[in-house]
Amino acid sequence: MLITKSIRLTEEEVADLREYLEISGEVEAVALKRAAVRGIRELRLAEAIRVYLDERDSERSARIAGLPRAQFLNVLAEKGVSILDGPSTLASEMDGLARRFGDQRLSKAAVEAEPPGL
Repeated sequence: MLITKSIRLTEEEVADLREYLEISGEVEAVALKRAAVRGIRELRLAEAIRVYLDERDSERSARIAGLPRAQFLNVLAEKGVSILDGPSTLASEMDGLARRFGDQRLSKAAVEAEPPGL
């Protein structure tokens, strides 16, 4: 089911759209739909990055972006956004996963994997 939405454009925006349509030969409705969908994706991604920078919650940020978490983390890396706040160790990553999934065995393994002296 398709739903119709309408927008209001300034005269300058209409002129810009007409110029693009003349150059590209694209149908107005198709161009507007593509622009709207692209704009929504860009808005979601920008908001997701903002949330990630504020909260460091990659799972929530990925949902906002509408992307799988791994893909969202790749986008962050491509944009030069720091993913880790500091050095990471296998033990700290395992501990984080253990807490996230409530896995006691993984938690114990994380403690055992911690390098001596830390």
